[in-house]
Amino acid sequence: MNDIQSELYGTIEALVARVRALEQQVAELKVEFAETPSKEYTNAFDLMDPTELLGRAPQPIEPLSMDDVKSVKGFIAPPPESKEELDLPEDEEDDLVEPDFDDATLNMYELNDEDPNHLDASEIITYIESYGGILNQEMKKKEVLRSDISDKDRKIVYSLLEKCGVKTYKANKFRTFFYLGAEEEGEEKYQTYMAK
Repeated sequence: MNDIQSELYGTIEALVARVRALEQQVAELKVEFAETPSKEYTNAFDLMDPTELLGRAPQPIEPLSMDDVKSVKGFIAPPPESKEELDLPEDEEDDLVEPDFDDATLNMYELNDEDPNHLDASEIITYIESYGGILNQEMKKKEVLRSDISDKDRKIVYSLLEKCGVKTYKANKFRTFFYLGAEEEGEEKYQTYMAK
């Protein structure tokens, strides 16, 4: 009975020592988190030792010298080893950052913002670009053409649309479909528009 009691006391003392150690660790963690309550951890090294996390001692990173860095329109990267690696003609080397636009689209007929006919043509083109086309009967209803426009002004607007590359497809005697694209695409684009 005395042996059992001795073992029991020894076990209790070991458990008490373990509980005290755990309480000490919890108290230390509470103090650490109380000092920085709103801190958001974005780095794993804030929570763990680098050796424990990496499995090795951390190694310093050598900074790049400014000679190895080239700035291009806000982006920084090491320069290429040589220009021959790019396989570009000499006249294109300075144009690397320029966008590749088709000159034909840049030289499109410009519309005058002060002329009401030009404004109507601009509104119609914007609508066509957004919805794939428009019928002549819908132009006033969709408010892309003035409701009080004269026949003479309507012909001017249609002429401006033609100069801007807008094509027409005659669906029937009363319906003319306006769209952007090739002549042979008219029926297909009309069917797609009507299916919406």
